[in-house]
Amino acid sequence: MRYLSHKRQRFLDSLKNVAIMYSYANQREQLLISAGVLNSIWNLWNNFWRDYWIAHVSGGYDFGNNIIHPLYNGYNDKQSCHYLLYACNKRSNHLFGATITGSHQEATWGDPNIISLIAIKMTPHHGSMAHLSGILGYYQTHLQHFQRIRNTLTHLNNENVFHLNAIAGYYSFGADHRLIDILESVEISSSTRCFNNLINNMEGLVQNL
Repeated sequence: MRYLSHKRQRFLDSLKNVAIMYSYANQREQLLISAGVLNSIWNLWNNFWRDYWIAHVSGGYDFGNNIIHPLYNGYNDKQSCHYLLYACNKRSNHLFGATITGSHQEATWGDPNIISLIAIKMTPHHGSMAHLSGILGYYQTHLQHFQRIRNTLTHLNNENVFHLNAIAGYYSFGADHRLIDILESVEISSSTRCFNNLINNMEGLVQNL
């Protein structure tokens, strides 16, 4: 059984340790280090949400160490993931005991759209999902920004960099900044460096679950 309080603390500790690496990047190494840091954070984020969802399918303990009653008692991770794929509309049905064959079939569990879909599907079974749906809207935009920036730096080409224009209006760029330097820009509503703002939004959602 998963203890979500432990999973949350592990995520927050790991996030802090990885984010520090970004601060030490010099200009020449910036792009390579930025991509590596964002990839590591995105993996941590998705692993946290995988644990979160599976705990609500097969049982576990919530952030107050209260028991989470399972939707399917005795389900293993692959069976739980099959149900979750159904919950986020990536499977047309879920028959009792159905399973995936491997991790390559899993969804991006921390994608804000996936979070929203699964939370809505689970709301009749877990009251905490209404709370999640309620607070997600506050953080969703910047979580989507993280995802877009991470994808751009990971799959770097002119087309993907151009697509950053869709979110550039949220940020103020210095005179010597290019679009690819968006992590060093300033998020306008918070007057915070883009990178820090993205991390703050991740931490904010997880801490308020």
